[in-house]
Amino acid sequence: MKKSLIALAVLGSVAGMAQAQSSVTLYGLVDVYAARVKSGPVGAETSTTVLNSGGLLTSRFGLMGSEDLGGGLKAIFKLEQGFDASRGTANTGTAFDRQSWVGLEGGFGTVQFGNVWSAFDDVFYIGNSVFDSFVFSPGSGGFSLAGNPVMSVYNYNDKPRNAFRYTTPSFGGFSAAVSHGLDENAATSADQTDFNLQYANGPLTVAFAYQLRREAGITAGEDQKYAYLAAAYDLGPVVLRGGVGQTRQVLADKTNDYQFGVDFPLSSALTLSAGYAGSKDKDVTPEVKRQGLAFGATYTLSKRTLVYAALNSSKQKVGGTTSDKYSFVGAGLQHKF
Repeated sequence: MKKSLIALAVLGSVAGMAQAQSSVTLYGLVDVYAARVKSGPVGAETSTTVLNSGGLLTSRFGLMGSEDLGGGLKAIFKLEQGFDASRGTANTGTAFDRQSWVGLEGGFGTVQFGNVWSAFDDVFYIGNSVFDSFVFSPGSGGFSLAGNPVMSVYNYNDKPRNAFRYTTPSFGGFSAAVSHGLDENAATSADQTDFNLQYANGPLTVAFAYQLRREAGITAGEDQKYAYLAAAYDLGPVVLRGGVGQTRQVLADKTNDYQFGVDFPLSSALTLSAGYAGSKDKDVTPEVKRQGLAFGATYTLSKRTLVYAALNSSKQKVGGTTSDKYSFVGAGLQHKF
C-alpha cells in the first residue's frame, strides 16, 4: 500500500513537472468599428457608412506555446488566424494567414521557420501615431491615400512567407533581426529579405529597417526597396514619435515619406493621439504629393476591453492642384481574450 502511494506521488510529481515545462495558450481579440467614409476625385467624391473589422488591430485568434528543452533552450510555436468580425469570414483563403511558425529560443536569441513577421514590420509601428492603426493613422492617407497602389513605405510587405527569421538578444538596449522569404516558385512567389537595427533603452527608441523584395514576374533591376528610420521618445506627459523613409522601384518609381505625431496619456484610461504624414513621388512630372492628418482617442474600460474614436483627412495634389480626397470619422470597440 505504501509503495503504491509512493509510486502515485512520484507519478504525480513527474506529471506536474512535465506540465510546468510546457504550455499552450489560446488568445485573440475582436475589433469592430463603424465609420463614415468619403473619398474619390475632387468634385466626384462618394460617401459611405461602413461597419468593418480591425479599426485599431486586426481581429484574430491563435495558439502559442513553448516547451523547456533544458539548458536555457525552448521550443516555441505560434498559429494565428486573422478574420473579419463584421462578416464572420477569414481574412484570406488560407488558415493561419497572420502567423504559423515553429522555432527555438535561448541565450543566442530566437530563430523561427514558417510564416513569420518580417524584420521590417518590427520598426514601422514605432513612428506610426494614432495607435499604429492601419485604418486610422495619418499614413493611411498621407502615404498611399487610403490604400491606393502607389509606391510608398506604407506598402511594405509584412509577411514574406516560406521564411526563416533570426532575432538577437538585447545587448545594452541594442538588438537586430533578419528575415528571408524563399522564392520557391518564380511565377507565383516572391524573394524577400529584411533586416532591422534597434536601440531601446529608457525613454528612447530608435530603429532602422530595410526591405528588398522581388515580386513574381518582375524583371531584374526592378526590385522594390524600402528603407525606414523611426524613433519614439517618452517625455512622461507625452510620447513623441515619427519616421522618415524612402521607397524605390529601380528604373520606375521613387517616393520620399515622412510622419510625426504625439500621444497624450490624460489618465490611466484615456489616451489621445495625433499625427501628420506626407509622401512625395520623385522624378515625376507633374509633381505628385500626398498628405494626411489624423486624430484618435482610446478609453480603457477594463484590462481586456476598450473603446476608441478617430478621424482622418487626407488629400493628393498633382502639379499643386488637389486631385483626390479621403476623409472619415469613426468609432469602435475592442475586446481581448
